[in-house]
Amino acid sequence: MNRFPKIRFRLAVLVVCAAAIALVALAAVSVIQVIRGDTRSLVDRPVHAQTLKESFAILSQRHSNKCGLRPESLDSIAASARLQGSCCSPMVFSHYVEQVRGLVKYARVSEIPQNPYDVSVGLAKRLTSYSQGINLTLQQESLYRRAMKLAREHGPCCCHCWRWTAFAGQARSLLARRGYGSAQIADVWNLEDGCGGA
Repeated sequence: MNRFPKIRFRLAVLVVCAAAIALVALAAVSVIQVIRGDTRSLVDRPVHAQTLKESFAILSQRHSNKCGLRPESLDSIAASARLQGSCCSPMVFSHYVEQVRGLVKYARVSEIPQNPYDVSVGLAKRLTSYSQGINLTLQQESLYRRAMKLAREHGPCCCHCWRWTAFAGQARSLLARRGYGSAQIADVWNLEDGCGGA
């Protein structure tokens, strides 16, 4: 009687079991990181969905976008990672559709994310650097202040988190380099609002 097939079978079962245990452990660590708010090694992948309904279903369950995430914390996250989901309130599908469709007109503008609930850390870091790295003229400063009055959140975001700093830097770039006006800046801020709700 040949014992080698039995040994091979047992070895294959052991390998499959070990792989399954490793996957469960990795999932458990990721869940603990989300609960604790630690995003250093948590990497959300870009969402590639066929429909807005599908992308909404995925992003509404992601939570790497957080109010408490400070701009300086972005340095501890890989540039290839994603900031996904809403930070304050649950996402609302009708509002999500309105935002994503509204952002289509800015698709060729590299400073503007195509999806407010799926922002690459690399883009967030670049925009954050603009908040200190781009000086505005007096007229541009006036346009910036007017955009704050026009925007629904009265600024780039509802709180002074990573989004506020990043989208303040974004506005500086759009004003100084692309000649945007205050109404355009406010429109962009409204469309890329990642706080959730309607």
